[in-house]
Amino acid sequence: MIQRIQTVYFILIMLLLSSLLSGVEIFGFPTAKNYLSYSVYGLQQFKTESGTTTVRVENIQGSLLFYFVIAFVLFTYFAMMNYKNLKKQFRLARLVFYIYLAGLIGLLVLGSIGFFVPDAVGIQLGLGYYICVVGLPFSYFAFKGVKKDKEILESLDRLR
Repeated sequence: MIQRIQTVYFILIMLLLSSLLSGVEIFGFPTAKNYLSYSVYGLQQFKTESGTTTVRVENIQGSLLFYFVIAFVLFTYFAMMNYKNLKKQFRLARLVFYIYLAGLIGLLVLGSIGFFVPDAVGIQLGLGYYICVVGLPFSYFAFKGVKKDKEILESLDRLR
């Protein structure tokens, strides 16, 4: 199983998405009075007290993104472990790629139109966003690796 390249890509996808669970910032929203940070744990508000350097952190809203990341990591693991049934793994790898692409586009659209913070002055992309973007080519390469293995087995079946 580990000798197949798509397994390495699946593991990289799972590691990158699991790193989001450490709480890295996906988006930052500077407003007139404070700074809001969006991670997989939700939207957090950073307020500086006037004249002091203390920072108060408030968790404004929870996030469904936390549960989506955990479910998607488990789904990617399930797709990786179906290496004995290549047709099923092909369908699952394709689904992993399309879900990842749709989730990334949805996250970018919701963040850029100001869905999370309507009164934000601007948007800053955090390290978590770049981690998400880096994982997308790996999901495509995993899909292509499974497709290549499937084509090799189909050509061997024709020779028999």
